[in-house]
Amino acid sequence: MGSSSGSGQPGDVITLLYVPGPSGAIRRFHVQRVWIRRGLAAAIVGLAAALALSVDYVQVRTQVTELDHLRNETREQREQLRAYADKMELVSDKLASISRLDRKLRVITNLDPSDPLPLQGIGGIEGELLEAHQLTGLTRDRRHQRMMEGLGRLAEAADSEEQSLVGLIDHLEDQTSRLVKTPSIAPTKGWVTSAFGYRSSPFTGNREFHRGIDIAARKGTPIVAPADGKVRFAGQRRHMGNTIILRHGYGVETRYGHLSEILIKRGQQVKRGETIALMGNTGRSTGPHLHYQVDVNGKAMNPRNYILD
Repeated sequence: MGSSSGSGQPGDVITLLYVPGPSGAIRRFHVQRVWIRRGLAAAIVGLAAALALSVDYVQVRTQVTELDHLRNETREQREQLRAYADKMELVSDKLASISRLDRKLRVITNLDPSDPLPLQGIGGIEGELLEAHQLTGLTRDRRHQRMMEGLGRLAEAADSEEQSLVGLIDHLEDQTSRLVKTPSIAPTKGWVTSAFGYRSSPFTGNREFHRGIDIAARKGTPIVAPADGKVRFAGQRRHMGNTIILRHGYGVETRYGHLSEILIKRGQQVKRGETIALMGNTGRSTGPHLHYQVDVNGKAMNPRNYILD
């Protein structure tokens, strides 16, 4: 390779020698320096463009990969939100079902039906349940806030229903206890010889108020407790002879007079149907019978209203 003057200024032309081999003819190529510089500049520009394109390509590929990842993540989040909304709706439906059962039980047990649970608009819009599409377009903080609001309303509804059910259970337990302790069976077998209310005294002939009923039968006929209770008194009374007083609670007491034998003692707990005494003729009596009396808050009630069997 060398340089020659050619047609231009000396040094403006570069001669390139091509030697194909030991026996080949040498070829010369004359190239002006300006084309060399232009070629090098073009090569540098091309290399820079190729490098820039390579960097852009890598960035685009990275962005495409990230976009695919974000799309997959968004799809998964949408599915999770849909599942979340479905679960909220399921819980809300169950709470509503429990609330309906609560109201039915309150009607059956003569309680005022409870107010409807605050289930409408659980985190949703215009009284509707929260749906997934209502969350996907929100920011993360706003989405979290809406989800917490929905869960908060469900928690409030659950607490409200829990309080209502606790009150209902307490009422039912009280009712059960009241029923167990309310006289409801005949204390003995026999026939009623003297009713509740005003009558002529079998001893004086004067008009008097009979505070119970007299049930006559053979001496020694078993007498049973008509309800659960506790023995308040077991002993002798002047006119009633051998007497038992049972306290059942809720202001209810029952009295049994003219007994031949007392089978329980003071302070003892008794159950409905348990034998507590035997019929007799003690005290002021004209024959074997039981004086049965029911007092409610100290007032004598008609015992026939407490005999359901």
